[in-house]
Amino acid sequence: MIKTSKQLKLYAYLGFLVIVLAYVVIQLYIKSNLPTVGWTISDWLINYEDGGFKRRGLLGSMMFFIHDYFKIPLHTQVFLVQSLFFILVFYFLIRLILSKKLNWDILILVCSPLCILYLPVNIFNSGRKEIILLALLLYFASGEITRMKKILLFTGFLLGLFIHELFYFYLPFVIAFYILKTKKIDLKYLGSLTLLSTLIMIVLFFFGGEINQGQSIELLKTRGIQLDKWNIFTYNAAEERENMIIAYKSYILFAAEFFLMIFLSFSFIKKYLPEYKNAFRLFIIISLAWVSPLYYLGADWFRWNHIYSLSLIILIISALPNNTDKRFYVDGKFNISLFVIIILFFIIFYLHIQYDTSGNSEEYLMNYIKTKLHL
Repeated sequence: MIKTSKQLKLYAYLGFLVIVLAYVVIQLYIKSNLPTVGWTISDWLINYEDGGFKRRGLLGSMMFFIHDYFKIPLHTQVFLVQSLFFILVFYFLIRLILSKKLNWDILILVCSPLCILYLPVNIFNSGRKEIILLALLLYFASGEITRMKKILLFTGFLLGLFIHELFYFYLPFVIAFYILKTKKIDLKYLGSLTLLSTLIMIVLFFFGGEINQGQSIELLKTRGIQLDKWNIFTYNAAEERENMIIAYKSYILFAAEFFLMIFLSFSFIKKYLPEYKNAFRLFIIISLAWVSPLYYLGADWFRWNHIYSLSLIILIISALPNNTDKRFYVDGKFNISLFVIIILFFIIFYLHIQYDTSGNSEEYLMNYIKTKLHL
């Protein structure tokens, strides 16, 4: 009877994850059919047609080809690709969860605002290209390791660099997943992956053109895409760095949120995976150093935080003992104190996103809170 109750709680939790997935897919569908589209569509449509070889152009050119020869609208293609990878992310996450001996602490952390609940909270920026990286990591982490999985991880990561160079800054996670799952340090495999990915980044840096070389917006218009004010093709990195300084309060809070998530994650490791404590401490130091340039290159700190936090939680789940029982259930008591912390964290992050997307307007935030509280 006790196990039955625990099973029901786990299935209710998994049902909640499915609801989150459904909500995100519905919102992406709505966004893809708006008269004008922004970041979550334009990011996928960077292409080689405007000026030749450039960063992030591979997938957009493939979509252009499909549109031109098969007449499938670009916004429909983007929505289908986004939906596919979100479904893969949730499928492999659930599969990984069910394969492990679970406790409520890790399940609560999965639903933190920098992990799964980031997606519905920050729907304005959800559905970007990092979902390919997350799906790739989860695919490798779930189930048994096969030769095909190793090949797909290797080739998928290298191809991913031509889709978005942010993949490179999470290379330590790929290495860590490989070592954890195979239980060995394969210098030939990991050395080749590191060397080739670094060479690709050098090629992209020295030979890749600018994202918008003057014709991108017109090329999209002729293919039925009307961009709104917020899109990748009008993005000015230098101007955005100046805006980051102006909005320093928001970025200090982003940093605080990030380190809170790392603290909570490492606290879980010390409590439930003490044998991995030193390894994870070293990994966190190395991976933070590796990812740090991304925080200078791009203003989307909430995105970098989300990718890092969710990847770290997935890595922690992968380190948990396998579930050898035929039934799936959650062990241990529900951690009310951690749940309260995550609820408060969620509220702060939710309000922070409203503040950030309003152009860092404190007046807007206060009016937003008053409206929600009916004051």
